Amino acid sequence: MADDRGAASTLKGRLADVFVRALVDGSLAELSRRLGNRATIDDPLFGRASTLSSIEPLLQKLSAHFERLGATYRHVASATGVERDVSEGVLVVNTKQGVTETPIAVVAERRRLREIELRLYYATGSEERKPRVAPRNATADVAVPQIVAHVLDGLRKGAVERVLAAFEESSRLVDPRGTPHAKRDGSLASFVSRLTGRLALVPTGAADDGRHCFVEAAVMREGDDAELAAFTFERGDSGLLREIRCYYEP
Repeated sequence: MADDRGAASTLKGRLADVFVRALVDGSLAELSRRLGNRATIDDPLFGRASTLSSIEPLLQKLSAHFERLGATYRHVASATGVERDVSEGVLVVNTKQGVTETPIAVVAERRRLREIELRLYYATGSEERKPRVAPRNATADVAVPQIVAHVLDGLRKGAVERVLAAFEESSRLVDPRGTPHAKRDGSLASFVSRLTGRLALVPTGAADDGRHCFVEAAVMREGDDAELAAFTFERGDSGLLREIRCYYEP
């Protein structure tokens, strides 16, 4: 079976939480058993697979890719929504230039008939990546917290100050390459100003646990097809945003 219930596997925990760690550790046989025959995987570098004959090769390609990088994995946060579980982490790679940390997120969307689709979000840095066209039925009807709707509306309208007002003073934004942009030193304002008015983010799904709101969205740029991206809005004790983590191809 393809979801978390009763799966015969040594991988313990939610599928979204164990997926990337299993790939990095090379636990492909256990992961394949956990996925079963009702799963679909969507990866920004290696594309989609939805049959047993195509899923196993995709898992092998992903695992080999992470092995070539020499990547290790560190979990950051999880969230559970009505229809989807989300797990966030970073791929840690040691290079000659130093340590790099690439944010990566996994969405496990539960569907009818015990089917499940896993979507990975991370910056590939590759010209061979496969653009992920967003669903044509993307609407603004996906329920998100008011502060998230406030930020999305401000980005669409180019209202930089309005967006910044939603952040705590000690907050930051982590871009797809893992680089932090703090509000306190002005780098958050610079990053936001480059985005506002140039694109629209239309939510296609969300998972909100009261602290973390993970939003999948169609990113719409003028003249281009809408592509899928993802963002986590983490709220602080004040109710304002403590951090935003971004998952898309820069």
